[in-house]
Amino acid sequence: MPDWVDPSLESIEDAADLVVSGNWRRAFDHGVDEISFVDESWVPQRKEHQDLIDFWTDRKSQRPDNLFTSRMVDPTAIGKVLSKILLLDVADDGFDARYRVYGTGISSMVGKDWTGKLVSEMNRSVRSNQALFYRACYRAVFRTAKPLYTHHQPLSWIDASAWKRLILPVHDEAGVKIVRFLVCNLAEKGRELSSQEWKLLHDQRYS
Repeated sequence: MPDWVDPSLESIEDAADLVVSGNWRRAFDHGVDEISFVDESWVPQRKEHQDLIDFWTDRKSQRPDNLFTSRMVDPTAIGKVLSKILLLDVADDGFDARYRVYGTGISSMVGKDWTGKLVSEMNRSVRSNQALFYRACYRAVFRTAKPLYTHHQPLSWIDASAWKRLILPVHDEAGVKIVRFLVCNLAEKGRELSSQEWKLLHDQRYS
């Protein structure tokens, strides 16, 4: 197995270029099945994604500039999908991001709550072979201010066949730049771990 490599800023930007241009297959040679920007014609496969993008679209329509801002993030309005939500604060102009909220439905599957940690820190800890993919997608959303849908394989020890992820940009109140990412991450054919399984997995992976 090749040594794990932490993506450089240059490699992240190059991969983000390919995501933006639609040529993402040139950047990710395995484990990624779909990356597509979301527009009005997009038809979600999962109701949770539809509910979240409906919420995002409705809230941003309340501003003259039609932008979704950080004040519009309302956990009580998100409802049942809350446990599948990730809310990240942008770091380093979208080259990285810090988990502000890490949904319990996701943490119970991966065996750890990454709240407060950077995406780069998570990648280094688990030595994810999709580190470049994660960071390039966030960088692409930061650059374009457009929603992005991805379908990719999880790490081998996660009990799911795929992650279906919707990344929504969140602007600052001035509408100048992206300051957060609102993400709904759904497992395909997965299950949540029991508390005993969660502790065992956590101890094995992170102790």
